Amino acid sequence: RRRCPRGGGPLVLEPVMPNPLSARLARLALAAAIPLASALLASPPWWLTRALLASGRLVSPQRRLAAWDALQRRADQRARGSRRRVRVLLIRHGESEANLQAGQIVGGRDVATPLSATGEEQARLLGERLLRDGLRVDAVYASHAVRARKTADIACAAAAIRQRVRIEPRLVEFSQGSLERRWRAEVYAAGGPVLRGIAAHSLFYRPPGRSPDGDLGESQWDVERRMRSFIEAELLSWEGVG
Repeated sequence: RRRCPRGGGPLVLEPVMPNPLSARLARLALAAAIPLASALLASPPWWLTRALLASGRLVSPQRRLAAWDALQRRADQRARGSRRRVRVLLIRHGESEANLQAGQIVGGRDVATPLSATGEEQARLLGERLLRDGLRVDAVYASHAVRARKTADIACAAAAIRQRVRIEPRLVEFSQGSLERRWRAEVYAAGGPVLRGIAAHSLFYRPPGRSPDGDLGESQWDVERRMRSFIEAELLSWEGVG
């Protein structure tokens, strides 16, 4: 504390003795704030989730994932009771020409790659299985990838499914950006930038650059968000779903 004597003179500095009560209250407040902050980050309430998700590198991937899960739980709880019950069959496309090199090169979107002869046979067998099971289908969706559209067309023909195949870009495989069609051994080299990025950012890691199809790299979180938007917009709100 500074004290200036009247009429001028030298400036006198006097020590200020801390108030024991104030110091104790400060320690108690800090002791209570730390576990509260940890609890909020571990299981954040809805009003904190958007800030954590937008924080990027300022918050660990684990915290961001907890925030994302909390946000979706709140949305699900609010919509529970008003949503329709929907049965969804998730079916992978048949073997594609690109799958023949899957162990050597990094796959990805590559929407132009066709089915192999084995893949076409797999699609036909799938349709026959659906026909034997007597499955009633209300709608069929496929991504715009050639392999997915061809699988759906062949399977529906074999299963006598007359519904038109609806092309839905949000169902396409995730884009690995500039990593696509490169040698796996090179991309996933120990200590390389890709493995370091995955270790640091978990499902929020986004591959760099654009794919040969011109698409930006996507994280697993990006794919989850677009898939969820498809389910909510097309399946849960579709009037034809009973």
